[in-house]
Amino acid sequence: MDWMVFFVSFAVFYAAGARGVGMRECAWLGLINQAAYMASSFVSGHVVTQGNARKVLMASTLVCGLAGAGVLFARAFGLLAAGLLVFGVAVAGFFNSFQAAMRGEAAVGSLKTSVALYTLSWSLGAALGNVTAGWLYQWGVPALIGAVVFAAATVLCLLARPAKRPAAEATAEEPVEQGGRPEYPVSNAYIAVGWLMIFTVTFVQRPLFTFLPPMFASQGISPLWASLPLFMHMTVAAFFGLAMFRFRDCLYRKTTFFIIQGCGAVALCAMWMWPTYRICFCMLCLLGIYAGFAYYCAVYYASNSGRRSFNTGVNEALVGFGSAAGIVLGDGWMRHSGSTTELYLVCAAGLAVSLIAQMLLACGCKRYGDF
Repeated sequence: MDWMVFFVSFAVFYAAGARGVGMRECAWLGLINQAAYMASSFVSGHVVTQGNARKVLMASTLVCGLAGAGVLFARAFGLLAAGLLVFGVAVAGFFNSFQAAMRGEAAVGSLKTSVALYTLSWSLGAALGNVTAGWLYQWGVPALIGAVVFAAATVLCLLARPAKRPAAEATAEEPVEQGGRPEYPVSNAYIAVGWLMIFTVTFVQRPLFTFLPPMFASQGISPLWASLPLFMHMTVAAFFGLAMFRFRDCLYRKTTFFIIQGCGAVALCAMWMWPTYRICFCMLCLLGIYAGFAYYCAVYYASNSGRRSFNTGVNEALVGFGSAAGIVLGDGWMRHSGSTTELYLVCAAGLAVSLIAQMLLACGCKRYGDF
C-alpha cells in the first residue's frame, strides 16, 4: 500500500513539473491530499476497533485503487485535487486500521519485532514506489494505472484470507512491553515525544517528496534518475527501521534521539549549502537513517502504552499535519526568497526546533514523572 501511495505521488508531481505546473499549484495539490489524510486519521483513531479493522482495511484498499487510478488519468487541476482528496481519506483509513490489526495479530512480547517489520515493509514499499514510478513513467499512463490496479487487487486478495491466530490467544494490544534496562522504563510521556517526532519527520520529508520531482523535471533530469535519491532515502529508512528492534533499550533515552536527529539537521544544512544532485543524493541517504529511527520510535511509543488506537490516530493525523505544514512553509519561503534551494533550510530549521522541544519534554518527563 505504501508502494501505491508513493508511486502515485511521484507520478503525479513529476507529470505536473513536466507540464510546467508551478510550485504553488503543486503545493496546493500536496496540501489538499495531506489535509484529507490528517482529518481522516483523527476520525479513524476514534472509530477503528479490533472488531472492524479488517472491514475498514478492505474498503479503504478498494477506494485507494480507484482514486489512485483516477488521479493518474486526470490532467485538470480540479480533478487532480478531488482525486487526491479522496485518495488521502482512503489511505488514512487503511493505515489506521492496519496498525490496529497488526497489534491484534502480534503475540505478547513481539511488539518491537512487529513494529520493525512494519517500518521495513512500508519504507521499502515507499522506496520502490518512487523508483518504479520513475521507470514506468516512460511507458505512459496506461502502464501506471495498470500497476496501481494490480497492487490494489493483490492487497485485497491478501486481506481476504482468514487470520490464522487463535482468537483466544493473548496479543500485544494491551500489555506494556518493558525493555532489559530497568533504569529506562516505559513512560507514557514518550507518546508525546513520538508525536513531535512523527510531525517533524513528515514536515521534513513531504516537501522533499512534493517539490523535488518537479524541480528535477524542470532541470531536464529523467524520471528514473529523479526518483533514485528518493528511492535510496526510503530504502535506508526501511533497513535502519528493521534494525531498530535490536536496539529497543535505546528508545527511552534522550541521547540516542538527540544524536540521530541532530545529524539529520546537519545533512539538510549540507543540501542547502551545496545544492547539487550528487550532494542531494548522498544527504538523502543519510536522512534515511533519521527517518527510519523517527518512524520506528513514533509507532512503538504509540503502540506500547496508553490508548493505542487513539495514539495511532493522533500519530497519523500528525503525519498529515506535519506534511501540510512542511509544504506550506517550504513553498512560502521558496517564493519569498526566490530560490528553490531554500526549501532545505526550512526543513533543517524545523528539525532543529523540534529537537529542542523533544529534549525539553523528555527532561521534564524525567524530573516530574509521567503526564
